Amino acid sequence: MFLAVIIFALSFGLCFLSIKALKPIAYFLDLVDKPGGRKQHDGLIPLIGGLAIYLSVCLTSFVFIEQPVFIRLFLLAGGLIVFMGMADDRYQLSARFRLGGQLLVACIFVYGLDVHIHSFGDLFGFGDIEVGFLGYPLAVLSLIGVINALNMLDGMDGLVGCVIIVAFTGLIAMFGFNGNETFQYLCLSFVGAISAFLIFNLWGKPNKKLQKIFMGDAGSMFLGLSLGVLLIRGAQPEYAAFSPLTALWFVLLPMTDMFTIMYRRIKRGRSPMSPDRTHVHHIFLRAGFNKTATLCLMLSIQAVLCLMGFMISYAGVPEFLSFTLLVSFVLAYQLLMRRCWRFIRWSKKRLA
Repeated sequence: MFLAVIIFALSFGLCFLSIKALKPIAYFLDLVDKPGGRKQHDGLIPLIGGLAIYLSVCLTSFVFIEQPVFIRLFLLAGGLIVFMGMADDRYQLSARFRLGGQLLVACIFVYGLDVHIHSFGDLFGFGDIEVGFLGYPLAVLSLIGVINALNMLDGMDGLVGCVIIVAFTGLIAMFGFNGNETFQYLCLSFVGAISAFLIFNLWGKPNKKLQKIFMGDAGSMFLGLSLGVLLIRGAQPEYAAFSPLTALWFVLLPMTDMFTIMYRRIKRGRSPMSPDRTHVHHIFLRAGFNKTATLCLMLSIQAVLCLMGFMISYAGVPEFLSFTLLVSFVLAYQLLMRRCWRFIRWSKKRLA
């Protein structure tokens, strides 16, 4: 416990100091988010949260975590996606270029470190559904999906950071029960770094002593990649910290939101990657909830889903029942999005 507190404190402190040190560099390099269009904020906001989190995790890992090949390549590939994310934040790269970069980084993990999907689990009560050689390309697609799901969810202060903290906290417990201290400490370093970032992101103000910062695409893609890799790794038979189906509960909210939004965009004849304000947190805002209440609602949903995955994993609940509950959530989500305007009108009347 004492070592855990030290890891959290060091990661928190390093991220806090990194943000302070990187702010003038962000202005010098024009690595800032400018208001206009869908971006409804005041002043220039430095996009350094992702880089600060990455530096903090790297330094903390170097001090407290063993450095097998997996950890070293994890941090190296993470650095690549952070660099690409920073280039995107600065120069607005095309979706095709971003996808190519994500594919390259995902392949490093899947084919370089043998991070692959072994099976889907016992979804229908007839035994595990093995995927064989398809586990490798499926893992690549899964990593790209989680990266973009977190990137697309990053539309409100603190949202991605809070969602990720809940997921990593759950992983700390699950890796801890499995006796995997390396991954447990790695997740803890993420929680410490993201906590420091949230202080600036949630309570900072433009041009004030405690200045607001954003994590940018560098942060959301790095966190999405890291979460996806640890979920697939922890579900592999040789580690067996949790089942493949349990891993889905930890990313169920952002993945469901992403696929729902992409389907709705395609149905309307738009590009699935085109930005808009139709995510579930936008629905809550339009329904009359303020930003704090919306953040608490999203955080509560994520916490309940992760807790469901955790409890189902360790309570001996059959996997087909877990799969049924998971599908039920997806269907309920679709129903809410289809009738979102009814929900908005009803909620506004209730909150008036």
